[in-house]
Amino acid sequence: MKIFVIFFIFLAPIFVLKSEITLKAKTSEEKDLGCITLLKLASKQSKDAGEMAKYEKLKKLQKSFLNKYDDGHFTKQEEISQIEIHNLKIKEKGKRYVNKGLQKCGLK
Repeated sequence: MKIFVIFFIFLAPIFVLKSEITLKAKTSEEKDLGCITLLKLASKQSKDAGEMAKYEKLKKLQKSFLNKYDDGHFTKQEEISQIEIHNLKIKEKGKRYVNKGLQKCGLK
């Protein structure tokens, strides 16, 4: 009987405790949409600043991402939502967020 009680004490937590894992993995489409919208924001900033060489480079990279998908694959609402997310993060983290994001998207 003592063995049963000891055994129960050690095994009860296993059945009572419940583990839960949440993965924050993004699909390639979500990553591409993030890059497309970030490149759109960065190219607009470059054009406004008069940096036409950088603007052309960003537009070329954006076009390479867009060529993976059919026209209209991403809805306007998805793009607007992603741009708003980028704008919030830019306000929080500043220009560093843009630079790191562009590097992740393949800008050299």
